[in-house]
Amino acid sequence: MIDFNQALIAFKKYVKNYDIEYGKIELKIRHTYGVVNASEYIAKKLSLDKENIELAKLIALLHDIGRFEQIKKFDCFIDNNNIDHAILGNEILFKNNLIRNFIKDTKYDNIISKSILNHNRLSIEDGLTDKELLHAKIIRDADKTDNFRVKATEGFENIIDNSSKEILENDTISDNIFKNFMNSEIIVREDRKTYMDFWVSYIAFIFDFNYKAGLEYIQQMNYIDKIVNRLDYKNVDTKQKMEKIRNHALQYIESRLNQ
Repeated sequence: MIDFNQALIAFKKYVKNYDIEYGKIELKIRHTYGVVNASEYIAKKLSLDKENIELAKLIALLHDIGRFEQIKKFDCFIDNNNIDHAILGNEILFKNNLIRNFIKDTKYDNIISKSILNHNRLSIEDGLTDKELLHAKIIRDADKTDNFRVKATEGFENIIDNSSKEILENDTISDNIFKNFMNSEIIVREDRKTYMDFWVSYIAFIFDFNYKAGLEYIQQMNYIDKIVNRLDYKNVDTKQKMEKIRNHALQYIESRLNQ
């Protein structure tokens, strides 16, 4: 049995171990709740039963639990060879059995673990069961869905480490990043060289959705326009590229939704 309200109480208690008034921590708490809402939205759109809807919400609540320790230790969101927030979160939950604070029943442990470990990977690992794969896909889509809200509304100082609105507005987009986007390809973390490369890579999340529901929500909330319009691009080439990126993104979403 999944008691989401009890899990929510446990989550609120857990995050009190960190400075909940610090910008990056605040952002991740809001993001967590946003992903919970997105997961519920997607699960209902998929006509899942109550058990799987509640499981999707629970996974969303826990998917970024490693971020809080990452911020505490490194004050950044960049996963590298030293830390991967999904692996760290999985260790936090299962190494010392903290997971039991969120759910007493052990039968969902593998699904929760696999979903967390796969939520930020370039692609989902092979060999998952049907139910593990379902929830891995839901959390990946829900995470990306709320990331559009984050990029459209949150403070720049908390979105991209060491960046600012001014830096982004004067920055450039690498040719290979622009080419990848216009080819409807996801952008690999290691290929990003400029701050604007990061900005474009977030919009490129649209190319990695498993289900239409997340894209439908992004369209309804007009997030593409909101993200593109947040900046007053000073570089002429960047401004021109962003208009092409906007148009391609809007056309891509419309095409996916009409399939």
